[in-house]
Amino acid sequence: MGITFKRRVQKTRLLNPADNFKETMLTVETRWDPLTKRTVRVLDLSIKKFPPWDLKDMLEKGGSGVCPFCPQALEKVTPQFPPDFIPEGRLRFGEVCIFPNRTPFDRHCGVVVFTRQHYVPMTDFSEELLVNAFSAACTFLRRVVEKDPGVRFYSINWNYLPMSGGSIIHPHLQILAGEFPTHYQGKVIQGSRRYQKRWGKIYWNDLIETERKLGERFIAVIGQTVWLASFAPLGIRDISCVIKGRTSLLEVTDRELRDFAQGLLKVFSYFQEFNHNSFNLGLFSGEHKKGDSFWVNARMVTRRLLPPVGASDVSYFEKLHGESVDYKKPEKTCEEIREFF
Repeated sequence: MGITFKRRVQKTRLLNPADNFKETMLTVETRWDPLTKRTVRVLDLSIKKFPPWDLKDMLEKGGSGVCPFCPQALEKVTPQFPPDFIPEGRLRFGEVCIFPNRTPFDRHCGVVVFTRQHYVPMTDFSEELLVNAFSAACTFLRRVVEKDPGVRFYSINWNYLPMSGGSIIHPHLQILAGEFPTHYQGKVIQGSRRYQKRWGKIYWNDLIETERKLGERFIAVIGQTVWLASFAPLGIRDISCVIKGRTSLLEVTDRELRDFAQGLLKVFSYFQEFNHNSFNLGLFSGEHKKGDSFWVNARMVTRRLLPPVGASDVSYFEKLHGESVDYKKPEKTCEEIREFF
């Protein structure tokens, strides 16, 4: 088995003003992602939980004008698909509505509005609400690859609240589908192929079994989904989910999406308890019809403004050095979140 969890600890000394300027030793850990080899930094700060963030101002700003995703505006201001692609213009599944994104991040970029309700607090999402939205997104992707044989890569993504980069509060997913993968998706797909070629095994299955044996970051199993605290986090509180045996989002069943939704609700409860009010989520698929070394998986990281001045949680480290930072060890995150599963 070729999975290794590489880490190196560096130490630094300072004279601590909080302890009468006594010499204090601090540490920072560099970790290498076991698949992509991307480096990240993990700190071990004494923060048990971040202070709560007052969402009132943000929610007031988000509701000060007409929301384009609310029922009274959606039909008038959101775009429609061309009739040769989606004859009805928009896809509807109960309250769920899918239409084109005005900002095309890929050849096909769909927006999935969950519900008619403008603001849904994290812990108010229901299993049905989540299943319906993700199931509709998968149905849209099946339509995309049927109509456009050139599509090879696709994913489902979620920015929840403005702290995550979401410009509209109304809950919605964003679907990407096109000829090229994003940087991260491409690296993970390539890494999965290299692993299978070298070891003759599926990386994702080996990862699950290795993490299960170690027990340090293995959170839980729900049906066909396995939940892990990511060894090399891509941000604050990086939680991963692997859907066992599924190489493509086109294959994922509603039963498996229900397993996924049940896990998400538990993660949401954990986030809420520790005052993480916003997150990014990516649900990744392998290359279309060539993803036999890849298993569908999700990653989600929390997003928040850092005290005391409300600073962004993204700095030069992420934007310019391409290296992410977490302020708590994933092993500790795993201990905390297990109680919610």
